[in-house]
Amino acid sequence: MITGKVVVNKNSYEIDGKEYVRVTRVLDIIAKPEFYRWYAKHGYEWCTNYRDDRAAFGTRVHKEIQNYLEDKNVWIDNKEMGEVFDVFKSWYDMHELEPCFLEKHLVCDDVMAAGTCDYVGMFDGKASVLDWKTSKKVYDNYPIQVATYLVMYEKMTGEKADQAGVICFTKDGVVEKYFDREECYELFEVFKHARALYRWKHGK
Repeated sequence: MITGKVVVNKNSYEIDGKEYVRVTRVLDIIAKPEFYRWYAKHGYEWCTNYRDDRAAFGTRVHKEIQNYLEDKNVWIDNKEMGEVFDVFKSWYDMHELEPCFLEKHLVCDDVMAAGTCDYVGMFDGKASVLDWKTSKKVYDNYPIQVATYLVMYEKMTGEKADQAGVICFTKDGVVEKYFDREECYELFEVFKHARALYRWKHGK
């Protein structure tokens, strides 16, 4: 369990005096041909600016979802945020959510990696680990990410989860995929290989 201070850096977490690489940074080691073609088409500078803008928007969406689930005030300051949040609320009204943890820091000494999971709790009667996204599709690294979070949670707590899920919210609707516990442990094996490649390339 995490007992001390958590410091979140760009590429790593500092937890209880140890440095853990971020799960998302590990997964960056996996080739993404569609992004390479996108960068080639639009140019590095434009794509980098667009990526950073969308990342900032995604962070805002995550925060407002957390506020909503904690029964706090939600700040809607532009049209797209309003549209995306309306999509989230419609999805929320169709399901039963009982959160135990929101924005839960997770760590695994076996792979010396850490991350922050958006939601841990009951979801439609199943113990679930969920991750919110604002992309239009479930990219290949997303299932590995949330599956790793499920395994980390189980290793940290000794509790079992039934499933992990990726839910993408955009103004055009919801895209969601779920993975049972067995699938998550199979995907965690993929993460472990990615972690080995990351250590080989970066030396940590």
